[in-house]
Amino acid sequence: MTAQFPPLPPRPVPQHHDHDQIHVPREVVYLTIGFIGLCLVLIMGARMTDIGTTHEDPAALRPVASFTVAGAGRIGEEPAPALVATEADGRRIVLAGVGEEEFPRLMIRGLLTLRERRGIDAALPISLEVDANGQRLLVDPQTGYAIRLAAFGPENGHSFDTLLPRKAP
Repeated sequence: MTAQFPPLPPRPVPQHHDHDQIHVPREVVYLTIGFIGLCLVLIMGARMTDIGTTHEDPAALRPVASFTVAGAGRIGEEPAPALVATEADGRRIVLAGVGEEEFPRLMIRGLLTLRERRGIDAALPISLEVDANGQRLLVDPQTGYAIRLAAFGPENGHSFDTLLPRKAP
């Protein structure tokens, strides 16, 4: 005698969604990988050869003020000393008061950090230059680094205006 077993219940049918059926052809995958590789090669080549780098036209810039700074302080120094710019004629201008973390202090700290990393004396002058459109640039002649001040907003673009030569009344 053979034993009779009840019939097996039907197997559940898996639910398929349209997104389960998306298949990307191999050619598209290979072309995408090739495109990304080409982009990386072009970027590395441009970086090594300076292709596409924008340089300021030196003839368009005119130095307006040359100054040295004291009191830039270090981040976290409590309280930060007053940031004082001394122009070539001896005129001293306070760019940021004691304990104030203002835009001029941040920009000067950035330039002085670059100098420190390269072993350049922090006491050498920094230049404030103006281009033909009136844009102000903070330029470090020692490192060749320039900061377009208006890039940080219009009010920051004028934050070093106290260094500009005074017009006679």
